[in-house]
Amino acid sequence: MIAILLENLIPLYILIGLGYIAGRWLDVNLHSMAIIAIYILAPIVNFGAMARLPFDLHFIALPVMAYLISTITGLIMYKTARHAWQNNTANLIAMGSVTGNTGYFGLPLVLALFGPEWVGLYLFMNLGAFINEVSLGYYFGARGNAVAKDAILKVIKLPVLHAVWLGLLFNLLHIELPGVFYRYWDYATGAWVIIGMMLIGVALGKLPRLEFDGRLMAWMFTPKFILWPLGGWIFVLLDMMVFHSFEPLIYKLVLIFTSVPLAGNIVAFAATLRLHPERAATAVLASTVLAIAVVPGNLMLFDLFRSIFLAQK
Repeated sequence: MIAILLENLIPLYILIGLGYIAGRWLDVNLHSMAIIAIYILAPIVNFGAMARLPFDLHFIALPVMAYLISTITGLIMYKTARHAWQNNTANLIAMGSVTGNTGYFGLPLVLALFGPEWVGLYLFMNLGAFINEVSLGYYFGARGNAVAKDAILKVIKLPVLHAVWLGLLFNLLHIELPGVFYRYWDYATGAWVIIGMMLIGVALGKLPRLEFDGRLMAWMFTPKFILWPLGGWIFVLLDMMVFHSFEPLIYKLVLIFTSVPLAGNIVAFAATLRLHPERAATAVLASTVLAIAVVPGNLMLFDLFRSIFLAQK
């Protein structure tokens, strides 16, 4: 599994490195790149994803689970961080807590481990967290430099939020999009991944020197590597022992989903909101390195627990 992780992560690290070169020596503008990612590419990509997302009511508990973990974790971190930090770093922490790198990191891993037939279900589960990412999470970030009313207006004006509900509407009404749209959707998706990962490097390139803020890392890693995995394990254990609704492979999807590192998108959001994007990029980079151990460790722990559980039945 570590080999599969490295195979999928090395291209992402290369993109971060290219972004660092662009930010350090080519004078690439971080804010302009973030605008392209958030206001142009993200709406196209997410509209297309929602329009072709497969729905199965049998699995409705998965996006509900993702939404609840995202909401509870986000509210806990927003409340606690505001008491511990006396500036808008608390808003960055809260914004980063509502989701993870389920796309650039999690999706290639699911594809490599389980095959393309499970990608639709994984994206369906991700819907719950993604809705929060572009609503509650963006609101937390916007509150860093705006009052509540202005922050809500920023959320309402976010194009990707409207792309999501429009895509879902097209899906539910079974409106077929032309083939040419999906051809350019593929192009936009590739560009979104490339720019999204390069943004991390560009932000790091703008730093006079690379600094790891231990206190900030602890605050950002707590929701991502403790609260999210805890929520995933609670869901898995409840279903294994009480409800018996899903098979073991679904449990592994849940555990991967709740173990991925910090979302690369928070760097783009932080840049557009002028909310410490360089510090966000450092945290995302560190969490991506840490996840190489966290994700396999979580799955191996599940295999160990399941073998013990089955032996005792």
